[in-house]
Amino acid sequence: MSVSRVSRREFLKAAVVSAASAGVAARARRGEAVAGELVVVGWGGAHEESLKKATYEPFTAATGIRIKQVSATNQLAMLKAQVENNNPEWDIIQPGSAWLYRGAQEGLYEKVDYGAVERGDMYPPALHPHGVAFEVYAVDIVYNAKRFPTGSHPKSWAELWDAKRFPGRRTGPGWTPRDNFEAAVMAAGVPTSKVYPIDAKLAFAKLADVKPHMTWWQSGAQFAQLFADEEVVLGYGWGARVVVLAREGKPLAVELNQAILDQTFFAVSKLSRNKEAAMKFIAFASQVKPQAERPLLYPHGPTNRKAWAQLDPKARRDIVNYDLPGVLLRNPEWWMDNETALLDQWKKFLAA
Repeated sequence: MSVSRVSRREFLKAAVVSAASAGVAARARRGEAVAGELVVVGWGGAHEESLKKATYEPFTAATGIRIKQVSATNQLAMLKAQVENNNPEWDIIQPGSAWLYRGAQEGLYEKVDYGAVERGDMYPPALHPHGVAFEVYAVDIVYNAKRFPTGSHPKSWAELWDAKRFPGRRTGPGWTPRDNFEAAVMAAGVPTSKVYPIDAKLAFAKLADVKPHMTWWQSGAQFAQLFADEEVVLGYGWGARVVVLAREGKPLAVELNQAILDQTFFAVSKLSRNKEAAMKFIAFASQVKPQAERPLLYPHGPTNRKAWAQLDPKARRDIVNYDLPGVLLRNPEWWMDNETALLDQWKKFLAA
């Protein structure tokens, strides 16, 4: 039996390679960025699975850059901790408009390189100095299509508030005054162009009218389950979750008139070690093909005009878009200035 001798130099070289490999593996397990890979934090479930198929996998095929998916619901707080501790774990996060504006204000994001990202086909609200929206979604009026068949459902916030004409238990988001306030003032007759600044006194008064008929949901899963179990027959919340159930055969539908729109953005962490690759990813995700394919997998609207134009009428039926008549785009700056104070009032309103 022969024994090969290893020199001291060879041993040290092997040890260094092994340690480096172990470090890469450890960083990968924690979600930290490694070369040739982008760590994208998302929202999990069907939302992320649709992004994987329509955007992540085609991007990797086109560029060779791998996408590592991680999920977190408290993305902004976790990113802030990473930045404050100089501990980069993510390259790209998916903030809604309020988190995008707040994170930009706190210096958590890299500025978008619009020399690399084509913006000519994008809807203007999708473009921000620190992020590019990849989807538009909505809080919609939702109804049980068995209880309200053939167009007999409420078609406006004022009608949703009319419990005599449209009887039945309702639901709305209990965890935030957002969306409740917009819906309430529109129910009171305020046109979409005059919703902001919101008249909080009017909003609370109008919400008091509908409160006896409400079951308040605290999570998107609970919102969808209340309708799936037919505990409620009317309400408002993230319409895409209901559209998914409707595609599975549940007797549910959404009304897009007066939908309250918001956007989800791709934003690059200030600490990303792969900023150039991250900008390539955002540029790819903004293109027509992935933007047109994803709504077929998950019912959120595209932010690229040409992608919207490619969708056939059937695909558009349950998907919101900036150009739809009567829709309202949420104002994140107003909520940044007012949400903290209003949240305390909101909790007292629910408890009363």
